[in-house]
Parts: sequence; structure tokens; C-alpha cells
Amino acid sequence: MARIIRGLIFFVLIVIPIVFYSTLNKDKNRSKTMSLLNSQQSDDLKPSVALIIDDLGESLSDLRELYSLDVPLTVSIIPNLKFSKNIANIASRCGFSVFIHLPLEPKQGEKYQSKRYRFLSPDLSQRENEALLRDYLNSLRVAVGVNNHMGSKATEDYQFMAFLMKKIKNKGLVYVDSRTSLDSVAYDVCQRSGLTCGYNQGFLDGLDDLEHIEKQIEELAGKAQDKGKMIIIAHPRPNTLKALKRKISRLKEKVNFITIKEYFSL
Repeated sequence: MARIIRGLIFFVLIVIPIVFYSTLNKDKNRSKTMSLLNSQQSDDLKPSVALIIDDLGESLSDLRELYSLDVPLTVSIIPNLKFSKNIANIASRCGFSVFIHLPLEPKQGEKYQSKRYRFLSPDLSQRENEALLRDYLNSLRVAVGVNNHMGSKATEDYQFMAFLMKKIKNKGLVYVDSRTSLDSVAYDVCQRSGLTCGYNQGFLDGLDDLEHIEKQIEELAGKAQDKGKMIIIAHPRPNTLKALKRKISRLKEKVNFITIKEYFSL
């Protein structure tokens, strides 16, 4: 009798709690799994946006501000500026894609001349362009691609862009046409060269005005829904960063932010 009683006590105190806990844990795991699946399914239905932030290289604080947004991004860095290499390496470790923001000659080039960099240009000799391009493309080892900094003149020159695309392709990089000119031939040349390429489908901050930028961000979800996925460009200016901080949480409910590596499945 005593043995039976001890057996019953063991069953009540040990076996039943174990079975109960095991069942409860399975239910929790099942619920958690279903929640993750539903979340993934919801994300799969959202359009994707690859946001490129141009003009980095002179300030580490810009990168800190971008990291605080807590979304996948691509940072495009002007070569050989004070913090270009540091920003590239840190950004890569943060999970961002890194681009080389290639200085190409704009119209009225003399107006935009800078001591910080030299524009690649159809007006330079082939030897000058080759030396300059080699320096730029080798400057950021973690870069996965290139987009043009300015370039409204250069990107309209078919022969010059064919020269650039050949060199970029040889480096195993992708190219995104920033579309700084409505008459740009860069994307067309890029496609013909067999290079993996895309193009900018809208500047968030073409006008450096807080209200305008917020409106552009609000309209982004609808544009992305129409296209399925898209590439857009912005800059690390105070108004842009302020607008993104205000609007990013709501926008994340409607679109998936992805890096350029994810966009091109690199």
C-alpha cells in the first residue's frame, strides 16, 4: 500500500508537471512559430525599397545618424575624403551595403569644382581618366557597387559611359544610375555592357525642405506598391535626417527596406 501511495505522489508531483510543462512549451513554440510565419508572410507582401544615402565621407556623425534609423541601407561614399575608408569599413560591419560615389562631371562643371576630388570627364584624356578611375575604384575595398556623384554632363556621353562601364564590370561591381540628367544614357549603356545595373527612381530630397521631404516619404509607399521594388536616393542633410526619423516607423509598416546587395541578390 505504501508503495502505491508513493507511486501516486511521484506521479502527481513529478510526472504531471513535466507533461503539463512540455505541452505548454509546445503550444508556446507553435504560437511563436506561427507568429514568425505570419510576420514573414506579411513582409513578403510588402514592396521593397533600396534607399541609397549619397555624399558620405566627411563626417562620422552622418553614419551614426543613419544607423539610428534601424533600417537596412546603402551608403554611397565619395572616395578619398577624410573619413571615407573609416565610414566604408564601419558601415559594412553594420550590415549596410557600401557604394563608391563616383564623381562625374556635371554641366557647368567649373561651378562645382572642388579641392576634395576631381571629376571624371569626357574632356580629360583617356590616360587621365584611367588613372583617376583606377584610384577611385580601388579606394574602398568593401564596396559592392558604384553610383554617380553629379554627372549630368558625363552621363549623357555614350562613349565615355561605355568606357566607365567596362572598367566597373572588370572590378566585379554593380552600377546604379543616379539619374542626375533626364538625358542620361548610363543605364542603357550599363545594360548593353552586361553589367548588373539599376537606376534611381526618385530623390527624397531633391528640394532641401523639411515639408517637401516628409511629403516625398509619405508618397513613397504608394510608389513602391506600384513598382514592387525600387531604388531611391537621399542625402545626409539635417532636414532629410529629421524627416526620416519622424516618418520611418510608419513607413516600415508599409515597405521593406533592403540593401542594394539584397536588391540585386548579390
